[in-house]
Amino acid sequence: MEEQKIDSDVIVLMDDATLANYIPSYGDRIALFNFCKSKKSLPKRKQGLLEKLREKMKVRKEITKENASHADTRTTQNKKLKTTRNVEIGWIHSDGNIAKQVRAKQGGGTRKVQLASNAGFKDILEEGKKLFFPDGISPKGSESDFEFEVWDFKQNCLTDENCLSIGTMYETARLTMLRFYVATKPKEHDDDTSETSEVILVSASGGSEITTVELQLGDVMVDFDGVQPALEMSVISEVTFGPHLGVEEDQEDTLIYEGFPMPTSPAHPDDVITVTLHHANTFHDMITAFSDAEILNKALNVRRILPDNKEEAGSGSGVLRDVLSCFWHEFYERCTLGTTVKVPFLRHDFPAATWKAIGRILLKGYQDFCEQPGT
Repeated sequence: MEEQKIDSDVIVLMDDATLANYIPSYGDRIALFNFCKSKKSLPKRKQGLLEKLREKMKVRKEITKENASHADTRTTQNKKLKTTRNVEIGWIHSDGNIAKQVRAKQGGGTRKVQLASNAGFKDILEEGKKLFFPDGISPKGSESDFEFEVWDFKQNCLTDENCLSIGTMYETARLTMLRFYVATKPKEHDDDTSETSEVILVSASGGSEITTVELQLGDVMVDFDGVQPALEMSVISEVTFGPHLGVEEDQEDTLIYEGFPMPTSPAHPDDVITVTLHHANTFHDMITAFSDAEILNKALNVRRILPDNKEEAGSGSGVLRDVLSCFWHEFYERCTLGTTVKVPFLRHDFPAATWKAIGRILLKGYQDFCEQPGT
């Protein structure tokens, strides 16, 4: 059959007698004939499925286009019908030198509100006062104590003349959310000397009696006859301002200057112990030195060896303070746990003797520096 180029397409066109010349068995001819017919119908079936798929895709594209057009019309209608817009309002307060935004925990923060699309300067200011000055009071003070301004998101000052409507600003700025600020600063009060309440002591001396009169600043020029009718006022000798010479004063409340406390005498040489510490091993050297309990009864002199094996030039209490600071800083990093509060924890390499030495270091630092007067 191959030599005569008989394939599946030719077998379908052959009759049974012709096909019997090549396949003697009748059953084999039936099976071969059905196989060739099914193989030929398969591409036609695939083509039908593809055509149905294309038709469905065309229908879906048309449906999506219609939905998109309906959605566009709905959004445009919603934009036209939208009468309110969401905005953010914050509070910036100036103390006269620096302008800072007031945080939420101090009564400020950024608040989201809905305002009419045609709202302007007065509406924003009124809404800001309601938010940050409820009932006219805020953590910074009363509403009457401040001057108010309205700033835009660029912190430009807005006025009733140059402030557009919120809807117009949304269209201009093209932002998803507009932010405004209510800016406040204290009012400037004029000093009125006629209304001050300062008290002036006016002393009048006549004969052997001395009279002291308390007058308000605005009452200095009043007639003194109303204060003490029996006293004849004189510019030179009757009225004096300031201290009175020759008058004994009560000294019971006077504090007597006792001077500064005298420094204590230096410690006896036998009571001074010198400890040599290495800068790179301060933690362990201090624990080793304070393992002896007798160190608490003696004055401490510290010699510190720097990383270049040279002795530090400084001496005295300053070096000891520096050594204690280094020790406790390393102890804080290596021997404590916690986030907000640090507490010591038990280490497997710290026996009881080590913790006793650490306790002596704490006690020695307290005795030498915290108990001294003036520290």
